[in-house]
Amino acid sequence: MAKMSWEEARSLDESLMSLDDFFTESPCLVEVLSGGLTNRCWKLAMQDGRAYVWRPVSSVSQAYGISRVQEYRLLDALKTSQFTPQPVFLNAHGLLVEWVDGGVLHSPLHEFQLIGMLVRIHSVEVRDKPIPHFSYTSKVDGYWYQLKPEFKDNEYTALYTRWRELPVVEPVQPTLCHHDFGHYNLIETDKGLKVIDWEYAGVGDPRMDLAMMIDIEQLNMPSAVVNYCKIRGIENADIWIQGVNAWKPHHQMMSMLWYLLGYQIWRDESYLYHAQQLKIALNSLR
Repeated sequence: MAKMSWEEARSLDESLMSLDDFFTESPCLVEVLSGGLTNRCWKLAMQDGRAYVWRPVSSVSQAYGISRVQEYRLLDALKTSQFTPQPVFLNAHGLLVEWVDGGVLHSPLHEFQLIGMLVRIHSVEVRDKPIPHFSYTSKVDGYWYQLKPEFKDNEYTALYTRWRELPVVEPVQPTLCHHDFGHYNLIETDKGLKVIDWEYAGVGDPRMDLAMMIDIEQLNMPSAVVNYCKIRGIENADIWIQGVNAWKPHHQMMSMLWYLLGYQIWRDESYLYHAQQLKIALNSLR
């Protein structure tokens, strides 16, 4: 992470200037948390030991359909959950949240710890909270329409067309879903695990969230689904196994488009590689 002064950071990202009226004194140290000139997040360290993360509105966040307003409302609604960072300040230029002090998990947790944390998320009462509903079709359409013609060859077009509609599955109760749940978004603190990066979260089918986590962490399916159902007290695991299987190619197609859009923005070859690997996996289902 590149470290610099507040003045230097402000010269690189004008959105930081919008915090001048919020801070009574300038941060003493600033660190870049993620790459990409238009997508960087910043750690802002204060003299008194407090620290924050600035999550700016940018052309990249807009391209991915990320709303900092919705992210703020969600984090505010989850303030008592004990597993999310606290939102601090919101303006038209971005969202300021608390810095979660702890260690990012660079190696996978035990399967039951991962699944248990996901169950906690899925068990949040959402009916009394201003949490947006996640629309799978709207999300993949949004990615697709922004792609340039060079990325819309016959193979990518066929996969998008095949998997853009919702899977036909038995209905289950929608829940809060993170939609990017993996060990890289878990922080181990002295008060337990906390989950960060809620920008894609919304109310949706928990089987999609579960399918994504199983793929990310390379867990065994159906074993992970059975364990999830045991922890949640769900008796009919078959519906969940079928649902996770049905959602798998859909979330993989969504991820494929996410990587293609990322490659279009950054021209980072690793994004294109991941998109191509997902294309190969989806083509194998034919």
